[in-house]
Amino acid sequence: MVESKPTAPGTIRKSAGQSGTGPGPITPDGSPVELYIESDAHGEDQVIHAAIPPASSILELGCGTGRITRPLLALGHRIVAVDESPDMVARIPETETVCSTIEALRLDRRFDVVLMMSFLVNVPDDEARHALLTTCAYHVRPGGTVILQQHDRESFARPRVLERDDHRLVIDEVEHLSGDRDAATMTHTLGDRTWSQRIVVQNLTEQQLTGNLAAAGLRFVEHLSPDKTWVRATPR
Repeated sequence: MVESKPTAPGTIRKSAGQSGTGPGPITPDGSPVELYIESDAHGEDQVIHAAIPPASSILELGCGTGRITRPLLALGHRIVAVDESPDMVARIPETETVCSTIEALRLDRRFDVVLMMSFLVNVPDDEARHALLTTCAYHVRPGGTVILQQHDRESFARPRVLERDDHRLVIDEVEHLSGDRDAATMTHTLGDRTWSQRIVVQNLTEQQLTGNLAAAGLRFVEHLSPDKTWVRATPR
């Protein structure tokens, strides 16, 4: 594991309004490590795999405990996995990891693909979003691809309950804030363990997303899914 720079001023933790509670370690943005350990991919790896060349070199920003890292490795890609939480990256011995905030990351390498999921692009702070996208642009090689996963505003449109196997997710305390921002509390129950995480997101129109990408030196290319939550961009 490679250590990188510490958290820089004006990061997503400063302004995102996120927090989390529950058993085990909780990361600075409120993510519960033990919940992520128990979570599997649900088709995200296939969306990514279909959009990139075989055996791509991938910089995965915000890798967590490797929920998507491992399936992509199994599909033949080469990955450097980045997360600010040492508790997260410690769970991914299968590949090279870097413990760093995304905003401060500056490696001396460029990658075929830079991947940033978990709706990080929807951080409710323009400065922080620009810093995240600048890191993406810095690390993608000429002719390479940046793949982003953005928030679907329908997710926080109203309170609801989702169940899959023994995992129950309750989305409640939904608020529609000024500036087209949404907030909700997501409560996960897995067996006898429960975690709650408060999340605030900035909804982005296609025009806003395109403008944010351009300001960071990236060009919007296309949506990769019908719901428009997966986005491909390239260096300008």
